[in-house]
Amino acid sequence: MNDLGLLRILVAVHECGTTTAAAERLNVSQPSISQALGRLRDITGDQLFIRGSRSMSPTPLATQLYLECRHPLSQLEATFRAEEPFDPQTAQDRFVIALSDIGALTFLPPLVGALQKHAPGIKVEATPLEIAQVETLLKSGRLDFAIGKLEAQDPELSQIDLLDQHYAAIVRRDHPTIQGEIDEATFRGAAHAVVSDAAGHWQAVSHAVHAGEPVFDVRLTLAQFNVLPAAIKESNLIGVVPHRSAVAFSETWGLQVIEIPLPLPRFTVRLLTHKATDRRRAAYDWMTQLIKQVLGPDQTDPA
Repeated sequence: MNDLGLLRILVAVHECGTTTAAAERLNVSQPSISQALGRLRDITGDQLFIRGSRSMSPTPLATQLYLECRHPLSQLEATFRAEEPFDPQTAQDRFVIALSDIGALTFLPPLVGALQKHAPGIKVEATPLEIAQVETLLKSGRLDFAIGKLEAQDPELSQIDLLDQHYAAIVRRDHPTIQGEIDEATFRGAAHAVVSDAAGHWQAVSHAVHAGEPVFDVRLTLAQFNVLPAAIKESNLIGVVPHRSAVAFSETWGLQVIEIPLPLPRFTVRLLTHKATDRRRAAYDWMTQLIKQVLGPDQTDPA
């Protein structure tokens, strides 16, 4: 393997975070990635990547080489493949998408279904949404897309509004006292299930409860949203989730979706990505359009 090939592998490992993911991106074997990193370590006299529990962390020298190489390599690849069209039916691209746990529960199923139908060779890695790190990860290339209650601060990132959302309540379909609608007194007096790590979403124990208001009766506190619909289905508890999530949960778990009789804050679900300029631009543009069509307010089956 020539030096240019070694540098391509360094860039891929730096962006993907693991040798396995880098191998998938470059369509080579994982042992060949490890061998190339060994050669680079011999050449540089540096460890380059330190293996962690979930990913490989680059050393300062690896990051310096990455920053110096990624743009020239992208320009070379764009020149070599400028005439190669993007065909979703044959594409083998791999995208890393960050979502919160409730975002994954709500948005991944329809997105995966659309990809299986229209781009069966595309691979997706869903990773937890780390809001404090999301912009850094997008700019470094370790993330391709982030979906959630986000707002980009960095002008180098692309930001698209997907959904304007409000909150809804979910209760079991055969709830003994709540059917179809709920008044404020009943909502406040109901036994609630909440999520402690709600990624900024309104919960019955959140900052949206003003001083002097009655305290909600919280009977169940969960660490994540993924258990919430099952807990609601098997109890008389009430939960609060974004409306799109409430609809998805109702279809899967047989729950009622109830409008909340309180003026709770609204929020926007956004898609964040970096502004790629290399040969993957066409793939990014196609994937962006797919996400908008599948997850947006007027969901359609993309052609």
